[in-house]
Amino acid sequence: MKPRYANRLAICMVIAVLACLIVLPVPVAALKVVGSIYKGTVSPGQTVIFPITISTSGSEPPMDMLADVMGFGQSPDKSYTALAPVSDTSPYSARSYISIDNRSFHLDPGTSKTITATISVPANVGPGGRYAIISIHSQPKGSGSALVVAAINIPVMMTIDSPGLTQTGMITDLKTGDIVAGQPLAIITSFKNTGNIHYANTVNDVQVTDSSGKNIARLSTDPTIFSIIPGNTVDYVVNLNAALSPGTYTMISNISLKDGPLLNSKTSSFEVKSSYIAPPQEASVTLTPQNSGVLASSDGRISISFPAGAVISDIAVTLKPFSLNQLPTIPADAKAGGTCFEVDGLSGLLSKDATINVKYSSTDLDAAGGDASKLVLARYDQSDSTWTLLPTSVNTDTTTLSATTNRFSIWAVMASSAQVTPAGGKTGGILALDVTPVLLSLGLMVVIFGMWKREKD
Repeated sequence: MKPRYANRLAICMVIAVLACLIVLPVPVAALKVVGSIYKGTVSPGQTVIFPITISTSGSEPPMDMLADVMGFGQSPDKSYTALAPVSDTSPYSARSYISIDNRSFHLDPGTSKTITATISVPANVGPGGRYAIISIHSQPKGSGSALVVAAINIPVMMTIDSPGLTQTGMITDLKTGDIVAGQPLAIITSFKNTGNIHYANTVNDVQVTDSSGKNIARLSTDPTIFSIIPGNTVDYVVNLNAALSPGTYTMISNISLKDGPLLNSKTSSFEVKSSYIAPPQEASVTLTPQNSGVLASSDGRISISFPAGAVISDIAVTLKPFSLNQLPTIPADAKAGGTCFEVDGLSGLLSKDATINVKYSSTDLDAAGGDASKLVLARYDQSDSTWTLLPTSVNTDTTTLSATTNRFSIWAVMASSAQVTPAGGKTGGILALDVTPVLLSLGLMVVIFGMWKREKD
């Protein structure tokens, strides 16, 4: 190999690496904070100094920052939210106790800044907890929907060292979400902290029985990582994954501290008007080029048959449940039923078509007005953000929908009165490779080959 050609080849390889780095985006670091929460026991009349260091990476743009003391709010999903002073009406607010020495400052890329929060606890403070949020945020850039703000909320959670701490709570509501066949059946317990101190590691246990008292399910949540702040109401959600016949069911919900006392209990009932089918459980299979394979849900309602040669290398494929309310916008001439799921692991095209079989539910049939011939299998193509309604065979004897496909993503059973015809026929391709890097690699190979050819000539 000639030295000059070797140098050029090395340069080309460097260009190839750089191009791949451009195609595969690198995450940008966000703001970092040392002192991201203050949690401690304080005495009446005590003053606490709380330093907070904010830094950015070298890839961040310059930022003008602001620091504000806000009220402490909590969303139903238990996450903490900053409240404007006008909305901070809690008797357990610590907002007025806190001052910040430098409320506005500038951050250059790769630099840091330390500010100091001084917490002055009144001498006549009562028992319980006191709460505030220190909001560190950049001054807004842009306008309208392009408005960008980088922000970090720092919780301040103090326990007053004084007698009279109470840990009490009340379940204010116990209900189910919408009962849709093929979708998770959520049991929602709304719980209010009626005490005067926060508590973490709360657990929700739910028991479901039928009209005869037979146990259908026992469900529980993991201990919460968020503390429940006094005066706030949060939701605990468990999903019932059991088939239910029409009838009336009883649910008993208990909220307790992990390894601690029961805080409250509530009993309620719900009615199932038509047979409920739980969503498919997650299932996986490893496909190989030499062998055929089948990916199927444990209840057999969804199965996908891959012929030998469908893939060019070993690859793990996973079937996952998908929430109906998270489906991308449905086409105007179609209506979603209740069955939807996702097939993950196949980012490109199959070399040979797979066959997909899905048993439709009563909810799917309702979407079609009772006419099963209107049901089709629909695939969401993420590359162009569109739904494709596939030519679908309907077997009313086995309540099964069947279609062939060479790609996988999000799937749904839909009802459509429009005639579904193949668009462009079958296409094969390369599996599990994004098209852009493939084309880029081919282009670079052509360039390198051209330089080699000229050098040789």
